[in-house]
Amino acid sequence: MSAFLEHEAATQAGPLFNIRRQLFQSVPPIPSDVSLVGKTALVTGANVGLGLACARHFLALGASRLVMAVRTVSKGEVEAAKLRRAFPDAQIDVWPLDLAKPASSVRAFAARCARELGGPESPGRRLHVAVLNAGLGKHSFVRTPEGHKRETTLQVNYLSTALLGLLLLPLLKPATTTATGTTDAAAGRLTIITSDAALGATWPASVSAGAVRTGRGILDALDDPAHFEAFPQYCRTKMLAVAFAAKLAADVVSPDDVVVNTCNPGATKGTAFLSGVDSWAVKAVFRTLFAVLGRQPADAARAYVHASLVLGKESHGSFTDWKVRSWPVALYGAAGRAMMDKLWDETLAELGFASEADVLQAVHKQA
Repeated sequence: MSAFLEHEAATQAGPLFNIRRQLFQSVPPIPSDVSLVGKTALVTGANVGLGLACARHFLALGASRLVMAVRTVSKGEVEAAKLRRAFPDAQIDVWPLDLAKPASSVRAFAARCARELGGPESPGRRLHVAVLNAGLGKHSFVRTPEGHKRETTLQVNYLSTALLGLLLLPLLKPATTTATGTTDAAAGRLTIITSDAALGATWPASVSAGAVRTGRGILDALDDPAHFEAFPQYCRTKMLAVAFAAKLAADVVSPDDVVVNTCNPGATKGTAFLSGVDSWAVKAVFRTLFAVLGRQPADAARAYVHASLVLGKESHGSFTDWKVRSWPVALYGAAGRAMMDKLWDETLAELGFASEADVLQAVHKQA
């Protein structure tokens, strides 16, 4: 587990480690005994890049039903049509999901999942694996249109992703009975996609580690236009996702019910990573970097499959690629744990949970 790999954190956060990993290590093939036959999978951001490549991998592994969560349904349907031709036996659905709209879109999407994939209104059905892949990096400070109207990178990469993960957990838990009357006792899988950019991220300088439940909040510090820096913001939001998954795994859900982890695909060619970047200079730098170091989406997306299907309970709460890696440096030690606790409290309040007890009640309700 990542919790015990602090001694590796500084090395894995360094550029040389990641350059070697990109140039000289390949994502291993998927073991031949991995199968999604008869199972339902969900992927967000599934119409482009890594999300689309992951969707194709899941279908190739025999997924009976795939839900492609996309911001624009018409674009999603274009890719879904190609997948339906390639995998005619699978049910492939395209559902709208805009992570910039936590109230009108994220909660509505989760409610639809509950109706159709395993909630009280769809007895005998179950969601087996969810990969929360959608994310972005904004070059300028832009607020989201609803809710707390947070900065867009913070809302999409962290807050809405955390909210969706919490809302999907009850649907991922083992089912006592299925539509055929059999038992489906395998643990569900929730994988949140992060980035190696998280490894060297730091907590906002204006937030004191000692002021665990007092002083300026982490979320407010990352929502300050006066101190906004695009790439550090992206790195920090990805680190927050790692911290959230770690707390979720430690405090809320057992790996016997749902294995929760985060996954780093590494630098990848041809993805939508730069879609929210306005600066041509920044785009040029990253395109050059990805051209030299990047893997093809189909190769990088195998890391998603390793995290969500191959790795076992040992990956619960961990930061992974095709193996368990260390968390970001900033999450270790007494100060790191104090900041993770502070972030957890703030996040629950932001998402409308009065306490951790409310989260436990929501997660462990009868799906």
